[in-house]
Amino acid sequence: MRKWLEYAMVRALVALLGSLPRGMARSVGAVVGASAYLSLRRLRNVGHQNLQLAFPEKSPEDRTRILRRLYRNLGWLLAEFCHMSRYTRQNTPHFLRYEGLEHYLAARERGKGVLIVTGHLGAWELSSYFHSLMGHPMSIVIRRLDNPRKQAAACERRGHRIQTRCIDPHEGILLEDFPGTGKRYFGAFPPAAWLGLKQI
Repeated sequence: MRKWLEYAMVRALVALLGSLPRGMARSVGAVVGASAYLSLRRLRNVGHQNLQLAFPEKSPEDRTRILRRLYRNLGWLLAEFCHMSRYTRQNTPHFLRYEGLEHYLAARERGKGVLIVTGHLGAWELSSYFHSLMGHPMSIVIRRLDNPRKQAAACERRGHRIQTRCIDPHEGILLEDFPGTGKRYFGAFPPAAWLGLKQI
């Protein structure tokens, strides 16, 4: 029952944000992010601990400011995620652009596929979607969500442009795993594929 209620809430929120103009959706997303910061105490504490480890020289006030901005960015990203199935080459140039595409193209010319490893920085959902939108289809490997209904909804929202491969939370993909655990995941992709691997 709890997972079904979670799914219903997510679907309602996605429908709401997706029905609003992009600017308004981002504003509502920022409110959702701020609410998450205030209400999700455990995750807020984890964020503070991580920032203390990463920036011991900063004051508690500065770290709190960073964390609040992070949650605001997550709210913005949620809004983008709800809208991105509508994005085209024509309606995105004013807020999406390539930087460093030549590095990908040079690597692709070698004919062995391209592996991109990135953290959850900026608008990571948009980066993978936009890359596929501009004619470079890709696949991504992500952690499987605990709620299967939410997982299916996320894959549906990404659409056909991005192939998604999920791994279970207790597993992982590490470069050191080759030719062990990780190899079976990468073996699921076609030769010369473009693969995005998100840090989890």
